[in-house]
Amino acid sequence: MTSTEVKNFRNDFQNAVETLQKKYGVNISTGTIRYTDSELRFKVTARKGEVTNKLSKDNLQVGDIVSINHKKVPSSKRFEVIKVMTKNIKVREVGGYQQYTVSPHLLKKA
Repeated sequence: MTSTEVKNFRNDFQNAVETLQKKYGVNISTGTIRYTDSELRFKVTARKGEVTNKLSKDNLQVGDIVSINHKKVPSSKRFEVIKVMTKNIKVREVGGYQQYTVSPHLLKKA
């Protein structure tokens, strides 16, 4: 498989699992895809909770207030977008000092 085929597979897989997300009330995400010429492998995680739309960097602007959809970050914490980079978004905790650089698909508008 080529890297283009793997990228297309990931997009098609995400589109295919949308009905499962709605039916069972979970967010389904894929981990890093490892592949060879003849196969690909990846981890799939289904996390119970509100089904969220995946954001891209085009949906975010400096000053937007967001939350991070990750198991290690409490959903009650709010962050301000301080920089939109090529692939990632830099956020700072509202009323705090913590800064994170995260992928836009982990962010949810507050």
